[in-house]
Amino acid sequence: MLLPIICWLMAALFIIMGFISSRSKKPAGIYSNIKAPDKENIADLKAYNKAVGRLLIGYGMLQAAMGLFLAIINISERKAGTLLAGSFFFGAILMMIVYETVISEKYIKKKQE
Repeated sequence: MLLPIICWLMAALFIIMGFISSRSKKPAGIYSNIKAPDKENIADLKAYNKAVGRLLIGYGMLQAAMGLFLAIINISERKAGTLLAGSFFFGAILMMIVYETVISEKYIKKKQE
């Protein structure tokens, strides 16, 4: 029963980060090792931050649903841990794909060459 609680705590963290990002006055980023884009490079800062916030909230909701799923089904801790790790891993990959193909393309200005 510990894994669903951990999952819900992580989900709550991402949901809170999503709300903070959507209301931020500075550009929000999703990568920990890459700096968020500069204000000058974003076409509409408010819409960009709202989109990043929705992305983080969606990821948090996915993890909350996984926690609920793990609480409902009765499987071993090892299998539950594997499912949990898989949901975080593949969810993060999906989040990066959405950020790079949708949000980045729509809101970040291309550099003129």
